[in-house]
Amino acid sequence: MKKIFAFFSTIIALLASPPFAYAETIIDCTKTQQFKSLCDLSAGKLGQTISQLITFAFVLAIIIALAFLIWGGIKWITSGGDKTGVEEARNHVIAAVVGLIIVFLSYFILNLIVFFFTGQSLFQIEIPTIGPKT
Repeated sequence: MKKIFAFFSTIIALLASPPFAYAETIIDCTKTQQFKSLCDLSAGKLGQTISQLITFAFVLAIIIALAFLIWGGIKWITSGGDKTGVEEARNHVIAAVVGLIIVFLSYFILNLIVFFFTGQSLFQIEIPTIGPKT
């Protein structure tokens, strides 16, 4: 009986809750500074959006590699001279440095490829559109 009562009370509570879940009104995105770049998103701005996403991915990869490097350093310090702990920490540090080198080289190579095909930097990608220039 208690299970049936709990089930039906839950159903009644869920059915009664939608009137209390009022949504926020739509805010004009041109008047706010937080998401203004998303408001201006169009086919002509697709290149800028792609370059911002690529830049974000590289910054995120660098932050992760640096965190991995710090983690390896902390493991090295706290290993207490244990050979297996020091070796494991050294492997973490080497992997982090190799990761940073890969991130920087991939950024350099991607920038070189974009410059070779478009004559622009990775930060200035423009995708041509049909119609008047905006």
